[in-house]
Amino acid sequence: MAFGRNKEEYDWLNDPFDEKKAARDREQARMSGGAKAALGCGCLLVVLVLVVILVFAFVQFVSIASV
Repeated sequence: MAFGRNKEEYDWLNDPFDEKKAARDREQARMSGGAKAALGCGCLLVVLVLVVILVFAFVQFVSIASV
């Protein structure tokens, strides 16, 4: 009995071509709908904050330039 070995030997040569393993990995890595929505809302929030900061900076620049 070999200690520390899996029941199946790891085949490092054919691993990149294992379609079943690749399909399992893709299925496991898939994001749920809630995660996609949260990511989209977070990106939208970041863009809106950047726009507000740019508008605020522009107003301050115009205010300083007109004095």
